[in-house]
Amino acid sequence: LQRTNRCAKMDKRASFILGAVLLFGCLYETHGLRLAEQKCQEYRKTIASFPSKVIDRTNVFDTPPNGLPAREGEFPHQVRVGQWFYEDEDDTAFILRCSGALISDRYVLIAAHCLWTLGDEEVSLGRHDYTRNGTFPELSIKRDDLILHPSYDEQTKASYNDIALVRLAQPVTFTSHIYPACLWTEEEAAEPTKLTSSGFTMGKLVNDTQDTRLVKIQVSRVPNAECSREYTDSGYYPQGVTDALLCAESPVEWKSLCEGDAGGLLQTLDRDSADVYRLIGVEAKGHECDQSHQKFIFTKVRQQLDWIESVVWGA
Repeated sequence: LQRTNRCAKMDKRASFILGAVLLFGCLYETHGLRLAEQKCQEYRKTIASFPSKVIDRTNVFDTPPNGLPAREGEFPHQVRVGQWFYEDEDDTAFILRCSGALISDRYVLIAAHCLWTLGDEEVSLGRHDYTRNGTFPELSIKRDDLILHPSYDEQTKASYNDIALVRLAQPVTFTSHIYPACLWTEEEAAEPTKLTSSGFTMGKLVNDTQDTRLVKIQVSRVPNAECSREYTDSGYYPQGVTDALLCAESPVEWKSLCEGDAGGLLQTLDRDSADVYRLIGVEAKGHECDQSHQKFIFTKVRQQLDWIESVVWGA
């Protein structure tokens, strides 16, 4: 009987120790990650709880190199930023300024060069075509604040640290077609070579047709040295294309984004969820709309993580 009691006590102690170890492991799994990764885990859980999927993204990279209109709901983090102009009650126009990426319920990541002064811009979420309504409800929110990267200098031509955060006037309630992208946090060596860029276009697509929908283009990474050579005389990168930037190339003339909005996004699908994107870069200024440029430069998100986390989540 005494031996049985001792075994029972040992079993209880063993269960307690095992439970503590498992709890510590779970806590370490979460708190051992940087804040952007912790938020990504939260986003995955939220998205997985939605009752139905808007779209199957397994073939998101099956895209012609010269661009294709995205499907509705394909890029749930993509936002458009612009201003409404009213001539009279019957004559209004929305002027598109730039694209951006929703990265939390209150913040949008954009290129600094498209919104470096504070105005009355409106952020539209869930929008697929900037000239007409789509299948899913659109959400429009005024911007509350604009936070430029502290090292971005809007008074010079140089395009380093060309990144900013827009604080929304009210939080976003995530839905099956409006939710944030995760931020890319891995080392550069782990970055995929084939990526997708997306943005609203005012230019032409396949067969030179006009299109006002969200467009996606398949691009490939190329060495930064190649971009440095191509942009030597532009004045935008006097120190060359540094490690804080990423160079991508389209196999054909990149008309659809070149003639569109500023700040196109560069992303890939998350390895652990086909419904979540990883944001890798935001298009920096510097290219002209001509046929000689097939290489485009993006500000790397990973290089700006400390600043982004400090502003968005108070890290």
